[in-house]
Amino acid sequence: MITIDHLHFGYGRKPIFADFNFKVPTGQVCLVTGINGVGKSTLLKLIAGVLRPEKGTIAYDPSLGQEPRRKIGFISDRLSIYESMRVDRLIDLHLSVFGVGEFDDALIRHTRINSRERVKNLSVGQRTILHLSLILSTRPQLLLVDEVIHDLDAYLRKLFIDEVIRHLDERPMTVVFVNVNFHDIENLVERVVLLKNGTIAVDEPIEVLKDRVKRVISGNGLPEGVPYIYRIVRENLSEYFIYPFTDEIRRLLPGPIDDLNLTDIVTAFIGGEYA
Repeated sequence: MITIDHLHFGYGRKPIFADFNFKVPTGQVCLVTGINGVGKSTLLKLIAGVLRPEKGTIAYDPSLGQEPRRKIGFISDRLSIYESMRVDRLIDLHLSVFGVGEFDDALIRHTRINSRERVKNLSVGQRTILHLSLILSTRPQLLLVDEVIHDLDAYLRKLFIDEVIRHLDERPMTVVFVNVNFHDIENLVERVVLLKNGTIAVDEPIEVLKDRVKRVISGNGLPEGVPYIYRIVRENLSEYFIYPFTDEIRRLLPGPIDDLNLTDIVTAFIGGEYA
């Protein structure tokens, strides 16, 4: 679906990507994560065509046609909708521009959005759901979701994710999430990509990653040669997050070995970056 080759991009004198390569196959649900400022949102903007590479190429699957942007749904962290317009008029404009025959207003009704209200007067949650409804009405083949749902309450987050799941069930769609609430999307994500210093530091299928990251609590340190990405020091004990974990390492560790969920795994990697 997306193939990025030898991409270079930066803001002024601040480089973000240098000779960056990345590929997402059709139909995959991918999570891109990393510390603040590593370029996650920038990557989505480059894929969406909002930004242009300084060097390198971004190629799309031929199924997206001559105008790939019309087949890409981008839910940005900026929620850049026409704020001065009324909701009903914004919907009409969107349908007209994208040639959409019908608009499913189920999500809007669930969030008590008044169609005659101006967009700028909606809450952040209502604007996010409105944005999602507009994007999904075009039936995108590639959906890019930035960190917008962090500000949603539990009900609206579930509504948001359930709607994405419904569209995934109905038709093929490639999805790239950036730092979305990990607990909410754990059962959706197939692949986890961690960015570091403009490169990909970790790129694993989620089930493989869960097998390769484990937690050990020890008061005596770790045996020599056991690699860990992050350590939390307590009074008499330390938590070690081990990666890559292997059967050989398992034989070296006498104590309990904990499996981790996606939130714990990503937190460990990012915590290691700040340590």
